[in-house]
Amino acid sequence: MLNLAVNLRKILIDQDLTVASLARKSSVPKTNIQGWLDGSSPNIVQLYMVASVLNMNIEELAFGKRNLSALEKAIDDMEIKTGRYEIAIKKIKS
Repeated sequence: MLNLAVNLRKILIDQDLTVASLARKSSVPKTNIQGWLDGSSPNIVQLYMVASVLNMNIEELAFGKRNLSALEKAIDDMEIKTGRYEIAIKKIKS
């Protein structure tokens, strides 16, 4: 998983982390994280544990991007003004 190795290296640099410190914070063995950096495929549970510590989802960690749901896209694109709002969700029959 080349993308994971590249992304993880960048994240470690950007967040000023070492493999050892990330291993301690995530409870994932240091040898496993180093293996990912060397190109090994990760265990999905351990990948999730590392992603959680880094405050991102697995997709962001593994592929460097995040596919937003339609609702997340709408919220990201929306400018919300201060004030009171009422939001309703209504099921529409097809």
